[in-house]
Amino acid sequence: MVIIDTSVAYKWFSTEEEDVSQAFQLLNAHLHKKEILVSPDIIIYELANAWATKTRLPIEKIKIFLKDFEQIKIGIEPMTFELIERAVKFSKDHHVSVYDASYAVLALEKNCILYTADSKFVKRINLPFVKLLTRYPIGKDWKN
Repeated sequence: MVIIDTSVAYKWFSTEEEDVSQAFQLLNAHLHKKEILVSPDIIIYELANAWATKTRLPIEKIKIFLKDFEQIKIGIEPMTFELIERAVKFSKDHHVSVYDASYAVLALEKNCILYTADSKFVKRINLPFVKLLTRYPIGKDWKN
C-alpha cells in the first residue's frame, strides 16, 4: 500500500507536468493490482480545486477528469475527527498545512510510504516514510 497526494494524481491528467513517468508507473502498478494506492478524501477536493482555479479547463472537461479519477478506484479514506486532530498536531509540529499533514498522518496510520511531487514538503518534514515521486522506481513491467 502506498499513499499518494494530489501532486501525484494531478500528473495523470496533465501533459505539462514534470516527473510524469513515475506518476504513471504508480498508476500502472495500481491498475495491474501490484500496488494499492490510497489517499484521504481531501484529494477529490484538491484535484477539483486545482482544475477549477489553476487551469483554463472548461467545466465539462473537469467533470470528465473527475469521472476518470473515480474509475481509477484508488482507496479513498474518509477524514475522521481523529485523523484531523492528528493532522492538526502534525501540522503544528512540522509547520505544514493541515491539508498536507493529512496525507502524512494517513501514511503513518497505515504504516506505509507517502509519495508526493512536493519537494518543499519533503524537505520541510524530513521523515523517511515521505518520499519524492522521483524516488519511485521506473521500468517495472506490470503486465506480467
